[in-house]
Amino acid sequence: MLRYLLMLLCLPALAHAQQSAKPVQVGASLHRGFIIHHSRELIDVSSSLPTGFECQINWLLADEKHVREAGLIARRGISLYYMNFNNPEILGHSLAVVPYVEPLIRPGKRLHGSFQLGLGVAYLSKVYDAESNPDNLFFSSPISFWAMVNARAHYRINPQWQASLGLNYNHISNGGMKEPNKGMNFPTFNAGVQYQLQPVHLQKPLKNQDWKQEPRTFQYLLAVGSVKNIPSSQDYPEVEATLLLGGQWMIGRRVGRMSGLSVGTEWLYEGYAAVQNERNGRDQRAIKGALLLGHELLVGRVRFTIHLAPYVYNPSRGQDDPLYQRYGLYYRFGKHLLLGSTLKAHRHVADVADVRVGWLF
Repeated sequence: MLRYLLMLLCLPALAHAQQSAKPVQVGASLHRGFIIHHSRELIDVSSSLPTGFECQINWLLADEKHVREAGLIARRGISLYYMNFNNPEILGHSLAVVPYVEPLIRPGKRLHGSFQLGLGVAYLSKVYDAESNPDNLFFSSPISFWAMVNARAHYRINPQWQASLGLNYNHISNGGMKEPNKGMNFPTFNAGVQYQLQPVHLQKPLKNQDWKQEPRTFQYLLAVGSVKNIPSSQDYPEVEATLLLGGQWMIGRRVGRMSGLSVGTEWLYEGYAAVQNERNGRDQRAIKGALLLGHELLVGRVRFTIHLAPYVYNPSRGQDDPLYQRYGLYYRFGKHLLLGSTLKAHRHVADVADVRVGWLF
């Protein structure tokens, strides 16, 4: 009965799964967590304990091509989340769709592990409103981004069933496209079961050194675009959408099968800053440049980047922090085309999210 319940919950994705030659797994988990009050203004609404449910479907990448390229066995999947923040008047609830990649640790053992990296889209039932909901400084857009990192321990009951315990770190934010946007960070503990539609017997992947024979140095060039809204005010009652445009160039070196170090630069025109400067009578340019240094996690075609970026040109110096973090998630199509999204943050506060497309050399 439980098997059929899991398949029913994931029915929309199963139609596509039947066309795939990769082994398919479905699962469900319960979540319980807490909200981190990372700003003084959030303390009064951070005491509730989020409770939720996750339904997931994934495809096992255990064929020779994927194992040889990544040096590990992994899954690609999609999770559907329902999260109730247990504060119906202010925070409401959320529904999210989150694609993820999940490398497996000791996959041939009965007791094994995994970690997930995911980025998706969330719908929020309650958002900030100056009159009806002024205390919700977490969210201001009904549609926002959901980013998560999840570590799980799995116990294989038989070739098709397994149970799991895990810890998620979840972040919801609109990427600074609309204010206020404190964003919500909420870890959740989870427990669930998974069912493998086709019995699979996994063995420890045989790691070769083919990656060492490939070029170790890489570089890529990206075009950047985004939209950020300026909220209304007494003098300017209309919300105004502004463009962010620019480019990024990176060069790096692969230092391990799944690890690379990179350095580069990005230069962006921030329409948001241009309008604010005009409104405040400041004669400042809206172009900003920065140096980026950081790490890149390479899992097959997926690239997860974390860069620390000190400004090298910033006319708004004194109004911004001297440096920021940029988190990126990319997927490689073919050998060269990169498509992804990044989030810029000044410490714990998200500034803006964007879309990036470019070429890997």
